[in-house]
Amino acid sequence: MRLFSFLFVCLPGMVTACQVMETEDQKESFTPRFEVVAQTEDFPVAVPSSFDSTLGWLVVQEDRSDAMSNEIKLPVAIIHTDAESPKSPVLYLSGGPGASAMRTAAFPGAYPWLKERDFIVIGQRGTHYAKPALMCPEFRTAIENDTDRISSVLACKERLERAGIGLENYNSETSAADLEDLRTAVGIEKWNLYGASYGTRLALIYAKSFGENLDAMVLDSPLPPNAVYDDQSAINLEQAIRGVAEDCASQPACNEAFPDLQRRFFQTIEAVTQSPLEIEGLDDPVTGADLVSLLPLNFGSDVRRAPLIMDLLARLDPVVTERLAGAAGASDFAWGMRFSVWCSEALPFSERYRMAEPGPTLGGYESAAIAPELCRAWDVGTLDEGIAAPVSSDVPTLIVAGEFDPLTPPVWAELAAETLSNSLVAIARGDSHSVTQQWGSDGCAMALAADFINEPQRVLEAPKSTHCLFNRTAPEYLLKWE
Repeated sequence: MRLFSFLFVCLPGMVTACQVMETEDQKESFTPRFEVVAQTEDFPVAVPSSFDSTLGWLVVQEDRSDAMSNEIKLPVAIIHTDAESPKSPVLYLSGGPGASAMRTAAFPGAYPWLKERDFIVIGQRGTHYAKPALMCPEFRTAIENDTDRISSVLACKERLERAGIGLENYNSETSAADLEDLRTAVGIEKWNLYGASYGTRLALIYAKSFGENLDAMVLDSPLPPNAVYDDQSAINLEQAIRGVAEDCASQPACNEAFPDLQRRFFQTIEAVTQSPLEIEGLDDPVTGADLVSLLPLNFGSDVRRAPLIMDLLARLDPVVTERLAGAAGASDFAWGMRFSVWCSEALPFSERYRMAEPGPTLGGYESAAIAPELCRAWDVGTLDEGIAAPVSSDVPTLIVAGEFDPLTPPVWAELAAETLSNSLVAIARGDSHSVTQQWGSDGCAMALAADFINEPQRVLEAPKSTHCLFNRTAPEYLLKWE
């Protein structure tokens, strides 16, 4: 098993000695460290045995401003390339905030840069498998049972704080510092960042402070710090839906199957918003926002089905209305981490946070990622307003966005690029969120990302027509229910 040339490593069997040294010295200083675990030890993820890997824990301080702060541990999987002369590694940053990245390490073969580079996956602080993890089962239960969410947030906060966790120490700035500690702890000179969704925001925050340590970045579905999600999400969703409807209308077969689709769909949403539906078996009336929730646009496959579902919704067809049901999200989602990040560095800089009622909505759809009253209950304070400023950098950057992404729309790719002087924006025709990870698609986005990591300047200077992502044709919409 190949290891990096670690600056400071606590190997199995040496942990006690390392801990003793740390206790004696921590009043004066603390040195982040990487603790390697044996392949036989329990760890959050199992990398396929056909890949050479190093698994371990990054140990850092929860509060870097306090010499006596608690230690926290973040899981890290390093999958090694077979190349004789490896190039600078790639670090993956997952979305959320609050989602764990660790499952990615179980499928390393999906990432083509392993041919020449090590691939590193880190579980961000506060996410599932990190120690501690800011899990909030109370909130998940409140969503499932449609009970008081504010009380559940307060209960989660009290429980975590009673365990000695400083919730104000979990945000993009502290996570970016964790990444830099990992780089130095394992002896990496330079590396590349590959972020998806919220991971792009974290990548940009890292680049702002530590850009000199980067060779390149790939930002898939960008969420730049200066994009105000909580004021624009309902508008973004509506624009994505209208875009799909207009694209359908431009194709004769789709237009014939679903004539006047855009007008009929939004007319129904408005009607149900004004007069909610009573549906047998459901306790509460169905609102316009409920109907909108039945139109997923998260993947390219969702986009291809969207006109069909819009037509069914416009006609209030039972095929779709019977599918109304609440969802709490994945059980391993760290809601506490999402609250700490979003409530300290995103929502407070929005108009939505200052309004008693939502602004522009789509059928009553709540525009905020977290309702303001929940952030006020979490009460972690607000970071300096610089956290929401545009990030300027000359690090070579590929920015990929889906044409009909309602979460991180193409306009945010352009927004991010305005202050990234060495960047290329690629809009994926007919696609949606996390374009490079659409495993059932044509693979163009991931191939472009790999090419960019290998030779960023060549890709930046080459004509766009030389890559298939820029030559995609219109999506082939489904015309009947399957």
